[in-house]
Amino acid sequence: MDTEALKIPKKKKLVALWVEAEGQVIASVFLQLQSDAHSGEETPEDIFNRPDTFIVVQIEDPQETRFYHMGRVTRVEYHEDAPPESSSDLSELACRLTLVDGSQVEGTIREFLLPEHSRLYDYINKSEKRFVKLYESEDQVILVNKDHIINISPQ
Repeated sequence: MDTEALKIPKKKKLVALWVEAEGQVIASVFLQLQSDAHSGEETPEDIFNRPDTFIVVQIEDPQETRFYHMGRVTRVEYHEDAPPESSSDLSELACRLTLVDGSQVEGTIREFLLPEHSRLYDYINKSEKRFVKLYESEDQVILVNKDHIINISPQ
């Protein structure tokens, strides 16, 4: 039987994971060439916000495959290949997050939000996503696990 025909084509994306009890882990995640949720390729935000309990990553050194529990991933950092286009409908919410490990992360949430739900408070409480997506710069993204956030301050 040809098992190659059963494989789903994916591409590797290098990310830095911050994992409880391990600290920073440099690894690649596997992204589908076409997202199930939107047009274009799947993104790290897509896979970390799935309801899956574990995520598969490939560690570069030593070369090995690991399955990490999503609840133990504190944050994920990566370079976004195609930053979102600017739009007057895009809400930008600058904020600082304090995490349970004492670290602080600053960035900007960029989302299309309804005017009646465009406050930082509304976004954090309304979004069903497990990870908050912050832009540290134009193309540098930090995904922060909501379960590891102590507080959020508008900036």
